Amino acid sequence: AARRGWTLKEAVERTWQTVWADKASQDTIRINVEQVLSFFGETCPIIDITLSAIDSFVSHCAAKGNSGATINRKLSCLSRILRTAHERGALPVLPRMPKRRESEHRIRFLSRKEEERMLIIIERLALPDVQDAIMCLLYTGFRCGELWRLECRDIDLERGTLTAWKTKNRHPRTIPLVEKLRPIIERRMEACGGSGRLFPEGTNEWLRRPWDIIRYHMGMSEDPQFVPHMLRHTCATRLSQAGVSLPLIKEWMGHTSITTTARYAHFSPEDLRTAASLLGN
Repeated sequence: AARRGWTLKEAVERTWQTVWADKASQDTIRINVEQVLSFFGETCPIIDITLSAIDSFVSHCAAKGNSGATINRKLSCLSRILRTAHERGALPVLPRMPKRRESEHRIRFLSRKEEERMLIIIERLALPDVQDAIMCLLYTGFRCGELWRLECRDIDLERGTLTAWKTKNRHPRTIPLVEKLRPIIERRMEACGGSGRLFPEGTNEWLRRPWDIIRYHMGMSEDPQFVPHMLRHTCATRLSQAGVSLPLIKEWMGHTSITTTARYAHFSPEDLRTAASLLGN
């Protein structure tokens, strides 16, 4: 029989223990969990979180100006919490989780001129470690957390590869080392004695302040999409512009689904021109 005793807080704690403990995106999860707990209350019996209650939560998020994508991330978090309870017999029926329509957003990426300007500004500000990190993010397409966790032992200079072991989707991936990065990687490996993390000080918080300063000097303070994750978008966009196929970009970026990679398809108009010429023959 279902236990009525489980509160939302208890369900959250069990989900942290069993599901989220080794997740790479814990900061994002924590933010979403706080939003869920704030609305329903820690002592709310999970059996009271019905579809009607969830609809009220969605309306609350929408009234705060949350986008469809943001609301869906919060619903995904709530869904995982309820599923944990359901799997352990504490919730007899899982409520259907509504889904908001997500609008297609413009993909923000760095142009070559913007990259040049950014590097000039960083040099003037004397931020060599930040410059190394930005170059690595730009030419690997790694998520910030993946770069911060990169260790010297994950780098094979002889084969020219970098391996991200702990990724968002839990699937390690190995990518080729872009020659432009080789001197940066070699210098940093030597500086840390060939062991440990390539960026020992690297965290999202460490990058935030210098990024805001760079953003200000570039006149991008009002651009909400001008964030470090944009460097990952830039890598994928440039691969597409160079004519790299979507399946290969998917493997490089570590996307779980080709649907995610397909966002970059329109950056390769040459493929369409080739298709048009074949169709016309």
